[in-house]
Order: sequence, then structure tokens, then C-alpha cells
Amino acid sequence: MIGKLEDLPNEILANIMEYISSPNDIYQAFNNLNQRFQTILQHLYLNIDISHEDKQILLSNRLFASYCNRLRLFNICPSISLHKFSRLRSLTMKEPTESQVNSIRSSVLPLLEHLTAPPTMMIFDCLFGNEKQRWKRLHSCSFLRSPLPNWKNTWKANSTLRKLMDICCSREILTQLLTLTPCLQYLHVEIPVIDDSTWKYPLHIDHLTSLQFEFVSLNYNDVSALLRGNLRRLHLRIYRKDYPTDFPYLGALIASNAPELKQFECDYEEEDQVDINEIRNAHRIFKNCVLFRTEFDKSCKLICKNIQCD
Repeated sequence: MIGKLEDLPNEILANIMEYISSPNDIYQAFNNLNQRFQTILQHLYLNIDISHEDKQILLSNRLFASYCNRLRLFNICPSISLHKFSRLRSLTMKEPTESQVNSIRSSVLPLLEHLTAPPTMMIFDCLFGNEKQRWKRLHSCSFLRSPLPNWKNTWKANSTLRKLMDICCSREILTQLLTLTPCLQYLHVEIPVIDDSTWKYPLHIDHLTSLQFEFVSLNYNDVSALLRGNLRRLHLRIYRKDYPTDFPYLGALIASNAPELKQFECDYEEEDQVDINEIRNAHRIFKNCVLFRTEFDKSCKLICKNIQCD
């Protein structure tokens, strides 16, 4: 029977330390206990979340940076240098400094797989530039609805990217972006309210299985443009309801363009009482739908699962 923490195997001690997750707490609890604990500390795989800077946080992160798997910075933290996080696989930086922005590149973070940050020319070069400067493992990006960098005609397709989130761009730019991501499976995008550009067909979305599409006002032509035969999940978010949703037309549009769809969600504002039976009877894909309503902001969420389009 194990009676002391020191009697546990190294693997279990490492799991306990990683479960604590806070480098500051780990440092305070285990630092300088003995050589065995020091060795375990130096080989942890940690997830680090930082919302502010102080002396102890900076110290512990300097000690554990090279063993960090996931780093999330929720505010401006100028003292954090990404050059120390060589094993990083997931990075979230909502307000990076100029120095940190310049460090979000494949030569500094070669093992990166998930990235959440404002898009920069350097990031796009490491995604779509020449093979030597590209990330080899990065397959998921969230660009925080920030403006995309100016387009380069020299960029080439990236077959590793599977997931793009929080994209806000014109139809024309989105068309170009889709040509560079031929294996994309998940897309979360918003078309700006002021956009006079048009789609340029064909759209390269043959592998797309999940689509989250946001509008100020629902545009059926935009929905139709991004529906494809392999789509399994569709989520529409409508911020302003200028006119009633035409559920019979929307259902027919989905059934004819996305026959493999299994789940549909729609978030929208509705001042009047919603007749759920009217929606269910509008089209067969809505027959099992459930409606949730939030009284605070008058928003509605419509969820349909186990859809049969045929």
C-alpha cells in the first residue's frame, strides 16, 4: 500500500503535476524538494493559461516554457517570449505584441498544430509559402475575425489545414482562401454586411463536413454557394432578422444541395412567439427540430438532429 507521495512511480507523479495544470502552483508545491522531483518537473507536458503578468508567473513560465504543450494568453503580456516555447502544439494569443507577432512562425514554433491569433503576412507565408518555411503539422487556425493580409499570387495550396474558424472576409477573398485549403473539413465564416463582391466558381470545398455561417441578414444565395454533398453539420447564425425566415425554401435548399446533412442549427432573433409546429411542417428535415428561446435577448436556437434529407 502506498502511503507517501514519494512512493508513487514517476509516471503517476507526472500525471498529478500535469493535472494541477498551473505552473505557478506546481513550482510552489514541488520545486527544490529533491533531485527526483526536479527531474520530473523538467519533463512535464503542461497547459499554461496567463491572464496577467507578475514576477512569480514569469519565473515559473521561464522554467516550464520548453515543456509547454498549450499556451493561452488572454491579455497583453509583453514579457512572454515565444522563443522559449519550442515544443508548443497549441497557441492562443488574442492581443500579441509586435515582437510576439513576429515570433508566430514555423522556425520558432515548428511543432504547432492549433493556432488562434490575428492573421499576419508571416502566418500566411508559413501556411501557404514555400515548403521550407511551412508548418508541417498545423491543421487548425482561428483568426479572431481580424483582417486578412494582402493576397500573394505566389501562395500555394496547403493540404494539411483541416479547420478554419472566426474568418471574416468578402466572398471574393473567401473564394481565394478556399482554393488554398482543398482538404478543409470545418469552416466558420462571416460575410461582412458591406460586400459587393461575388463568388468565383467552382468553390473548392469537396471535403467540407461542418459549416458555421454567420450573417447580419440571411442570404440564401450565400448558403447555397457553400452547401455540398459531404456536409454533415450546418449552423447558421443570423444577427438581424429583417424578414421572416422562409423555412420551406431553406429546407428545400438544404435537402437538394446537402443530402448527407445530419444536424442543422440556426440562431436568430425573434420578437414574436415562434410556432414550432409550423417550422416542423415546413419541410421534412425540420420534423424533429427543437426550439430554445432566451428571454433576455429574444434570441432563438433551432436544433435539428438525425436529419433524413432523402
